[in-house]
Amino acid sequence: MLVNKKHFKYITIEPNIYEVDDLCFPPILLSKLPTFPAGNWNYGRISQAAENPTIFFAETSRKDFPSITPLWHAKSYDYLSFKIGQRLRANVYVASSAQFKKPIIAKFARFEWEIGYYITETRVYSWIDGSNIGPEFLGYLTEEGRVIGFLIEKVEGRHATISDLSACKAVVEQLHGLGILHRDLNKHNILISERGAVLIDFETAERSDDSEAMEVELRGLEEQLLDESGIGGVILDEEEKEI
Repeated sequence: MLVNKKHFKYITIEPNIYEVDDLCFPPILLSKLPTFPAGNWNYGRISQAAENPTIFFAETSRKDFPSITPLWHAKSYDYLSFKIGQRLRANVYVASSAQFKKPIIAKFARFEWEIGYYITETRVYSWIDGSNIGPEFLGYLTEEGRVIGFLIEKVEGRHATISDLSACKAVVEQLHGLGILHRDLNKHNILISERGAVLIDFETAERSDDSEAMEVELRGLEEQLLDESGIGGVILDEEEKEI
C-alpha cells in the first residue's frame, strides 16, 4: 500500500475481520481500514478483539523484506518514477516513464514468496542476454532501494498460433542450444513479432543438459499451439470483464 505517494506499507489482516468481497476490492477496503499509526514502519498487522468490535493495528514494525539477488544488470529504476498502466497478467503491467521513449513492461512481486520466482527469471535473462530469444532486459525495479522486480522491452506482436510452428521451434532450439529448458511453453508465452518468435515468462526455466527433456519440450510445441483451453493466458476478474 502506497501512503502519501511515497511510503510503502505492507499490511496483514487477521481472518474474519472483513468480508471477502471487501478484501478483493481495494477502494472499499481502504475506506474500512483503521487510522494508520505514526512512525517509520513498513509492516503492520490489523486485528480485532473477540470482546470488542473495534478494528485496530495490533503491531507495526520496520521489517527487512526480501530483495532480488544477485544483480547482473547495471541499471535500476524506482517504482515511483513510473506510471503503471494496463495489467497484462498477475504482476505484469504496461508502464511508462520519461526515462524511456516508449511504454515498457514492468513485472514485480506483491508478496514475499513471489521474490523467488523473479530471482530465477532475472537470472535466466542474464543467460539469454543479447540472443534475441526473449525481450530486452532493461533493468531492475526498486522500492525504497529494495529490488522488487524488473523491466523488459514491450514486444509488439501477437501470441503464437499453429501457423507459427516453424518459427517457434527455431527459437526453442536456440534456447536449448544455450542449455536452458523453458518448462512452461504454451502459446501465451510465445510472441510473434517482426523479428520472429520471442519467448517470455522464464519463472520456471532452468539450466539443463537433459537432451531427452529438451526433445520432449520441443515435440510438445505443436500440441501447445493447438490448445484452446486458455491455460497460460490471462484470467480477468469480474470487474475487469465489465470494463
